[in-house]
This record gives sequence, C-alpha cells and structure tokens, in this order.
Amino acid sequence: MKTTAPFIRSILLCIAMATVWGQGLSSAARAVDSQRLRNTFDQPPREYASAPLWVWNDRLTEEQIANTMRDLASQGVKQVFVHPRPGLMTPYLSDEWFDLWRVALREAERLDMNVWIYDENSYPSGFAGGLVPKAMPESRGMGLAIEEKESPIQANADLVAVFKPTADGYANVTEQAKAGSLEAGKYLVASLRWAGTSPWYGGTFYVNLLTPGVTEKFLELTMEPYVKNIGSQFGNRVPGVFTDEPHLSPAGGLPWSKDLAEVFQKRWGYDLIDSLPSLARPVGDWRRVRHNFVQTLLDLFIERWGKPYYEYCAKHNLEFTGHYWEHEWPNCMMAPDNMAMYAWFQRPAIDNLMNQYSEDVHGQFGNTRTVKELSSVANQLGIGRTLCEAYGAGGWDLRFEDMKRIGDWLYVLGVNTLDEHLSYITIRGARKRDHPQSFSYHEPWWKSYHVMANYFTRLSMILSAGEQVNHILVLEPTTSAWMYQG
Repeated sequence: MKTTAPFIRSILLCIAMATVWGQGLSSAARAVDSQRLRNTFDQPPREYASAPLWVWNDRLTEEQIANTMRDLASQGVKQVFVHPRPGLMTPYLSDEWFDLWRVALREAERLDMNVWIYDENSYPSGFAGGLVPKAMPESRGMGLAIEEKESPIQANADLVAVFKPTADGYANVTEQAKAGSLEAGKYLVASLRWAGTSPWYGGTFYVNLLTPGVTEKFLELTMEPYVKNIGSQFGNRVPGVFTDEPHLSPAGGLPWSKDLAEVFQKRWGYDLIDSLPSLARPVGDWRRVRHNFVQTLLDLFIERWGKPYYEYCAKHNLEFTGHYWEHEWPNCMMAPDNMAMYAWFQRPAIDNLMNQYSEDVHGQFGNTRTVKELSSVANQLGIGRTLCEAYGAGGWDLRFEDMKRIGDWLYVLGVNTLDEHLSYITIRGARKRDHPQSFSYHEPWWKSYHVMANYFTRLSMILSAGEQVNHILVLEPTTSAWMYQG
C-alpha cells in the first residue's frame, strides 16, 4: 500500500487538473500555479475540507463538543456548521450556548478547523427559533387564497376581494359583498391566510419574509449575539453563515404582504386587486399579470431578504451561503427564481439529498438542472466557491460507494465544497430517525472515513482553481414558467 499510494495520488491529481483546464468547474478567472497545487495536494488548507452540518441536538457538555470535534478532525473533516436541530435542550443563543461555541473555537484553533454558523434553530431560516414572532407579531406568515365560493360571502378583516363571473372575465364586486347585497351565485373570493402556530416554530409561527423589517429583526436577534460573543473570529475560524430554505409560502395560497398591491401598482402601473382573477384563471391578460406578479415577488425577496443579508455578511467579513427551494421548479411560489437569489450569496449553494437517482423535474440526485444553475451563477459572477448539502436521508446503510458516486456527480457539474448532512453529537431516542445517516462515531465505517474526506478535500482544492470555458449557452425558461403559476 505504501508503494502504490503516491502513484494513485499522482493519477488523481492528473485527472483533476485535466478537468480544471479542460472543461473547468470553477468560475474564478485567475492564473493557476500548477506547482503550488502539487505542493499542497496531499494536505490542502482547511478551507477545502468537507464541512458537515454538525448537529447540536441535546443538553450538550463542553466535553461532548471537544470530543466530537477531535473525532471529526481525526478523519480529515476540518470544517463544521453548528446546526441546532430537533432534540436541542441547550437554550438557543443563551450564555450557555456561546460558552459551548467558545469551547468549539478553542478546539478549532488547536485542530486547525473552521466553525461555520447555521442561522436558525432548526429550519426554515427566518424565525430565529421563535424569537422573531415574539418580538414582531406583525411578522406572521401570510398568503392569499383565491377560491370559488357560493354566496353569501362572509365579509371580515381577511376578505381582500370578491369577483363575479361575466361573459368575458370577472367583475370586482367587493363593495357589494361587504354590504351584503350580492345575489345568489358563485363568486371568486380572495382572502388572507395566516401561518399557524407549531412546536416546530417554538410554539410560534413562520414569518413573512416579504414584510418590511422582518429580515432586519431576524439579523438583530440571531446574528448580533454572534457578533457580540465570537465576532473577533469572523473571517478567520468562523468563515460564514448558512441559511436553510427560507421561502415565501408560509401560509399556503399565493405569497402576499400588506403592501404588495401598492408596490405592484407603482412598478407596473395597473391595479393588482382588480387583476387577481388572472392569477387563478386564464382570463384577461393573465400571462402579463402572472409574470408581473412573480417578478414583484422576486424583487421583494431580493430587496427584503437576500440583499440585506448579503450586505450584512459583507460588512461583518462573513460568507453568506445556504440554499433555497431549488427542487420546486417549475413551481416558483416558494422561491420565484433560485438563480437570481444565488447572486446574493458570497458562496452560492444548493442541497442534493438522499440516495435515489432521479431525473424528474423535482428530483435531487440526478437532477442536473439544480447543479448547473449553481455553477452557472458562480461562473457568471466570477465566484470561485460553491457548496452542496449532500447525502441527507440517504439511510443508515449508505456506503462509501454511494457517497463517491453522488459526490463525483456533484463535483463534475460544478460543486467544490461538500457539506455532509448530518453529523450528530447524539442519536439517543427519536434523534436516530432524523434524516439518517450520520457522519460520526455512530457509524461502523467511521474510522475509515478519512479516505473519503481526503479525496473530496483534494478535489475541492483542484476544482476551485482555473477558469471555466463555455461553448454552449442554455436558456432556462423560468420567466415563462411564471406565467403558468396559479
């Protein structure tokens, strides 16, 4: 084995370097010193190591934090995302929480590791484990339902509009409905829906990221405690922050906010309320209305979530990474345009879970579109690093063969940071059923995982170099898909 290992490493290096200069996966258009790559190939810097979601899911001790970090480092895993997860008993963002963070950072210094922030207590990002809803009740998730109903129509605070069918569309009869003067018949009724409370959201609700001020309150309540307690490590042992599946459909129906109709009017010059039937039926200039509606949602998602978060991270020397709902396409109501949102990441990212190959439009492993969207945005914007959350729910029986097959597929399409889902500190009780497997001492193969970790670390370094050269342009019809939402 000692005599063949250098030969195997040389073959791997040649293949990887041929990939870099032949088809290129990174978008960083900069000169590459091949000798430097050769010199660091055996032991790449920690920023190229895989970075699992390191699950904090119990009443944790300093000893557990230190021991699991040492265990991860022993297998070549030199980065982690601290991921609060169901089962967490240590109070989130408390003094005890940051005492454990300081232990993690001391170990990171000793072991030469990075420790990333995961921005939520569970997921989806935005509610800060319930802190945002408690501090800002007006942040409650909101949607708009457009349904056919028979009179009488109940007029209440949630009623937005009522429409009567006509020969060529629908007429707005909201005032008659509020006055109780509608004749018997069927009507199209638009009304508000509200996100329900759930233990998942700390007994509160998911928020409306279209509501002004919600993102700022989230950053204040979530990120400012990190700035106060560990901000000196930002850009050093703490490279950045991961956001997980923020979205615009917290209550069902169409995404909505109290000022959406006003914003729509200013941007497009016509009344959204009168045009609501076009969002539910192919009447009137429905393609135009739907396109303009979803474009407004996208603009507000960027202006009120993606851009302020991106700028906050830039200000604090952090990389903003994570992922949206990229597997929903061509349904664009959770996130109107994933590629547009990736432009507001310092490190664009996706997830690609499980171990079942599928080329279905909503598939994960096998869904080439999602990975090429990622690498395309990185290339267009000159961003050198991309990330993928991988393997989650692949099962306790996931093998090295599976990991390599999935990882190679991701890397050849443009990923160059591997984020394993998940690495548990404990699997006691129901925790063992939370999207297994685990990249940890719980697995019988764990003591050999350094083989896989070192492979992807080296591949990450090589594929983060070079310049991508494209000969084919593929247009993705996302804005066309907008016209068929409803």
